Amino acid sequence: MKELTRRQKAMLNFINAYRDKHGASPSYDEIQTHFGFASPNAVTKHIRALIRKGYLQDRKNVRKYEHRGIIPLHTKGKEVPLLGVIAAGIPLEAIENIEARIDLSPLGIDNSNENYFMLHVKGDSMVDAHILDGDIVIIKQQPIVHTNDIAAVLWNDEATLKYVRRSGRNIILQPANDKMEPIVITPEKTSSLTILGKYIGLIRRD
Repeated sequence: MKELTRRQKAMLNFINAYRDKHGASPSYDEIQTHFGFASPNAVTKHIRALIRKGYLQDRKNVRKYEHRGIIPLHTKGKEVPLLGVIAAGIPLEAIENIEARIDLSPLGIDNSNENYFMLHVKGDSMVDAHILDGDIVIIKQQPIVHTNDIAAVLWNDEATLKYVRRSGRNIILQPANDKMEPIVITPEKTSSLTILGKYIGLIRRD
């Protein structure tokens, strides 16, 4: 591999650190903001240099995965299990069976710690978040999410995908569809709620 400039090293370190933390590569906008570039053209210039020097994959060879396509060549990782169906609408029964295992390392997903899983989406309650019926969502397993994160959750032993919000002491499972009502969980019912993980992206079959 060819030697990097100081700025190229800094950008590659940022991409790798972001990937280690979030399990996916940063977007061009996130890189631009981090380094304070005046335009995305500067990001493109450095990314192309890192591709040319053999540190990143070419975006043209990466499948559609949200807006992310910045993939370090050394990214490997274990296959991610596809567990079944999750409701973007009325909650479905909890899913446990593994349908398949898929290598998502070309998409920048490092599952070496086995903390990612995927689910088929059924329903249209998340359409305004651009999550459609038939999509496959990628979930990072974690027991806590921030307000306004989209998460896979178990509610009364049924699985669903919703925004997780808080209103006072209540937890709101909010759909991204104005035609559907939120699920309001009062403090005395929170024991029936389990956060399965945070939504980080999707795969859409054309």
